[in-house]
Amino acid sequence: MSDTGPGRVRVLPESLANQIAAGEVVERPASVVKELCENALDAGATKIVVEIEGGGVTLCRVTDDGWGMDQEDAVTCLQRHATSKLWTLEDLEAIRSFGFRGEALPSIASVSHFSLETRRRGEPEGVRVTVEGGGPALVEPCGAPTGTRIEVRELFYNVPARRKFLRAFATESAHVTEVVEAIALTKPSLSIALERDGRKVREHLRAVSREERVRDVFPGWDLVGCKGARGPLSVEAYLSRPERARAGATALRIFVNGRPVRDRALARAVAFGYGSVLEPGKYPVGVVYLEVPHETVDVNVHPQKSEVRFSEGRAVMDAVYRIVESTIAPALGGQASLGIPSGRPASAVMLDAPPDKVRPEGETPGCGAVWSGSGELAPPAVPYPARDGLPLATTEAALPASVTFLAQVRRMFLLCETDDALLVVDQHAAAERVTFDRLKRAFSDRAVAMQALLVPEVIDVDASAVALVEEAHEDILGMGMDVRPAGPSRVAVHAVPQILSRATPAELVSSLLGELSRSGTRGYSGAIDLVLATLACHGSVRAGDRVSPEQARELLTALASIDLGGYCPHGRPVVMRLPFRDLEHRVGRR
Repeated sequence: MSDTGPGRVRVLPESLANQIAAGEVVERPASVVKELCENALDAGATKIVVEIEGGGVTLCRVTDDGWGMDQEDAVTCLQRHATSKLWTLEDLEAIRSFGFRGEALPSIASVSHFSLETRRRGEPEGVRVTVEGGGPALVEPCGAPTGTRIEVRELFYNVPARRKFLRAFATESAHVTEVVEAIALTKPSLSIALERDGRKVREHLRAVSREERVRDVFPGWDLVGCKGARGPLSVEAYLSRPERARAGATALRIFVNGRPVRDRALARAVAFGYGSVLEPGKYPVGVVYLEVPHETVDVNVHPQKSEVRFSEGRAVMDAVYRIVESTIAPALGGQASLGIPSGRPASAVMLDAPPDKVRPEGETPGCGAVWSGSGELAPPAVPYPARDGLPLATTEAALPASVTFLAQVRRMFLLCETDDALLVVDQHAAAERVTFDRLKRAFSDRAVAMQALLVPEVIDVDASAVALVEEAHEDILGMGMDVRPAGPSRVAVHAVPQILSRATPAELVSSLLGELSRSGTRGYSGAIDLVLATLACHGSVRAGDRVSPEQARELLTALASIDLGGYCPHGRPVVMRLPFRDLEHRVGRR
């Protein structure tokens, strides 16, 4: 083909341009549902009904009770870049609506059998607009309630190359369910329902607050409420406890000014707020609402409007991290728990197989509930086995201030009692938590007491480790260790923290350098926390050590006085609680 002659540059036909745009905007049926629901929200809808068949491939129908459109607007909205939400460049710089590009409806109509029925409030009749695969629009009057109903049938029927990349109907249905949940979380005052193949499978009725809506969408999760503000930025979050964290951030829903977004940096900032109790790569389950001035965030960076860019990105991440960090510790200590009950709220109808059941292997589910096999979405399992409907044991977020030590069991657990329960304390996790807390406080004050070695211990390392020791010398000293280069591939340990006298210098240096070398993937203060946590692990009482009653009481007293005392610095629960009431029931006394 010659590409040097005249007349080779052409304007694409509108139908082809729309199909190209559809490849960016419409990835799967869930994308259709997202775009149509967000249009409904922009139109002032208070109720939305989503109906799908065949995973949304055969049919997606979205009905809302919003303002509706007259005939002129109903026809115009199917032209590319036609929108009622944006008029000037200044409008683009402070977007408050969900949609603004004017691409979604023409793109969807170009790859489906599309029909729109709408009636503006006050108009005597409605209008129906039908489009077949991006062809000319057929316009006719019709009877319709106030609002809009859009049907999308046989998605990608005329683009087989795109359709073959869709997954099984069950998988596509799961993605639609996630979108409906996200829309429900976006606007608590909205009522939204999902019907699949003629059967209602989700219904979230109007809620009075974000907290109530989160409880509705996440039944059975003991989420912790966190709120705070720094300047014009505010955060409202409901997050899981550390032991319920998951690999990957897909179960952490993030909203910026009410818009659901995917932002790894924000997700990491939330995870870092947990400090060392959340290991790298793990993220809490829950919801984060971030409010910032509209002019400081750019939402026009992704075709599906699922990503944003902040004008002061680092400041936003640091603010989110510090708000979570300052609120999660006292909350997990039992002072501000949201306390979402394990029972299902009456407003939530959950009758279909959840995403966990149908999601392809290797993907992380977004809901976190358990498929019971009976058609119900059951609450997640308790951390320890249950019998006869009673939990055998549950984790305790913090150790009560007044406990009575009874005995050490198997040189591993400390058995204690309170007025209403038997407590089982993991002795190593407890000691690790206390040691970590002391180390962290001393490090903050640069007051970690050091024990000088009579003869420096020389350890073979690689050249990069020697460079790391030189670069981080001040921080290493702050941790109570005096480590100096002793050659191109050797370091000498001159002193170690007094509190870690149980560990050998070689163990401490190995752990120290290992964590510091990985700190590049974990920003803020998380790297230091992980180093201190690892050092605390080496320098604490371990499973198999004999603990005297005096040592046990001293450890329990120290544990009860610190934040996050119910978790070791690596996120493992420290205290298991067995209520006497449950024990009495098991032996027939109740």
